[in-house]
Amino acid sequence: MSTLAVPIRLITISREFGGGGSDLAAGLGARLGWPVLDRDLIRRVAERLRLDDSTVEHLDEHPPSLIARIATVLIIPQPDHLSFAPPTDLASADRIAEASRAVITKAAETPPLIVVGHGAQCIFAGRADAMHIRVVGPMESRLERAMRRLQVDGAHAATLLRRADDERRAYVQRYFHQDLRNELLYDMVINTGRLSIDEAAAVIAGIVHSREGSSAAPGERPAVAT
Repeated sequence: MSTLAVPIRLITISREFGGGGSDLAAGLGARLGWPVLDRDLIRRVAERLRLDDSTVEHLDEHPPSLIARIATVLIIPQPDHLSFAPPTDLASADRIAEASRAVITKAAETPPLIVVGHGAQCIFAGRADAMHIRVVGPMESRLERAMRRLQVDGAHAATLLRRADDERRAYVQRYFHQDLRNELLYDMVINTGRLSIDEAAAVIAGIVHSREGSSAAPGERPAVAT
């Protein structure tokens, strides 16, 4: 059966920093009456690893630093060689990423659900009942949103924007071996510089509602002949 006939019960939202991905998830969740796994993921991961929320938030959706990756080699005891203590994020980033994936996978066992970030479009790439959204926007609108949300000036916002985008790309590359910007990972790309958050939520909700009449069960996406 074509996946076009399968009801959508899971939505993943990948986003550029400042693009409004979390706002879109919240608005879409309100329209559909679906739970949203976004900021609450930090609390769930912290509970799973018995860490405080601030520790998880510091390393959430960040790959280990270059120094940490080098240290994984240097800390191995070797005769006649120096060894160095690992930096604080040596193992933590990988542990948090692993726990995040486990929490997301568990939550998706009882759809409907909207998941923001964390490579969810890769985790659920094979689910026929999943819809994958990428949220982007022009630099100007992203900077404006970041400045307003974080109460920082333009230069600071630009630095945060570039850093977050780079770290999210590195996160998906490290843990899923995918390029975050690959359009084929997504069913729809939303430009919030051209569509408002409400308009984008309405479009996606309309697609979800149009599939609700189908009785097909969720399953794996069939192979597509080329």
